[in-house]
Amino acid sequence: MKGLDCDRPLSLYIHVPFCARKCDYCAFYSLPLSSVDKKWIDRYLSIILSEIDALNRDYGKPYLSVFIGGGNPGILGYDRIRAILEKAEENGMPEEVTIETNPENITEEIYALSDVLTRVSVGIQSMKRHVLEHLGRNARREDNLRALSILSSSPFRWNADIITAVRGESVSDTLSDIDEIASYNPGHISFYCLTFEEGTPLIERESPLGEEEEAAFLRAGWDRLASLGYEHYEVSNFAKPGERCLHNEVYWHLGQYVGFGPGAESSIGYDRAISMRDSETLEAFLSSPELTCTPLSAEETEEEFLLTSLRISDGIRKNEYRNRFSKDFDEVYSSIIRTLDPSLYLDNAYRFALTEAGFMTLDQIILSMAMGI
Repeated sequence: MKGLDCDRPLSLYIHVPFCARKCDYCAFYSLPLSSVDKKWIDRYLSIILSEIDALNRDYGKPYLSVFIGGGNPGILGYDRIRAILEKAEENGMPEEVTIETNPENITEEIYALSDVLTRVSVGIQSMKRHVLEHLGRNARREDNLRALSILSSSPFRWNADIITAVRGESVSDTLSDIDEIASYNPGHISFYCLTFEEGTPLIERESPLGEEEEAAFLRAGWDRLASLGYEHYEVSNFAKPGERCLHNEVYWHLGQYVGFGPGAESSIGYDRAISMRDSETLEAFLSSPELTCTPLSAEETEEEFLLTSLRISDGIRKNEYRNRFSKDFDEVYSSIIRTLDPSLYLDNAYRFALTEAGFMTLDQIILSMAMGI
């Protein structure tokens, strides 16, 4: 693969564009499995395996991490998931191998993947029936309870997603969700506000809560997660010690990753990244899968670095910034940083990072700092 730096770690993302039905808030590309001919699924799997095989030959080493996301990968069935993972692991076992799935597709059969899989991410979203119905979720509370029970007894590290600030939900509802899900002892919890995307049923019928209302949900949730021993290590992600998601940290540190599947994105290179996107639709992917490459300028790469690194509590490591961009971080940004409220950030000789208060105003801070590039 042209532009790939084989001396640096590489992660692999596989996009499974199938689900039972789209949730009302979902803007990710996916198709109901019932509308897809079985031969299309077989063709999809064949192409994915061929793409991984070619990358295996180019890279020649184990991947740092592998993540199968969607859509709802669990809907493919565990035999197909195993075929993808075995191909991705031909050069050796990655440090982390994750599958994303919905609760209704989790059965104890997933235990049989313990030789090729290390981590499961399950989209619980809420334990409240009225919230699940409002979101248009396929899973019900009973599905969530079964999935949580299976994962809590599994050999895998695992993550549970929780959505908050849903119209008709109270802060106490959110705290109750956190408490109930945390009682199953997931090592990692993703916690974020409901987002409103163009073209979704959700945005056609209602508007988001106000910023202050959303902030109230977030602050309460952040405090409760902290009290339960979860570190707030990224804007929307919380982990117990040693339980961070390695694959997502690759994204946030602007590491190298390659994505295969309709609409999957990639980023390779170092001081100047090459952004790639796979065929936009399943039809295009099946007829002729193609990675569209966009080389980024040094300035664009630095902007991407800011956008991702400021999302994490570790922030920007100043020696990494110098190695990557051949510039001194303090010389470039100190005058801008002095204009910010000191409660929003931590700054020392080694790193610059945002506090939780800074996370609340992340977009404005990134915009201010990007002016200095």
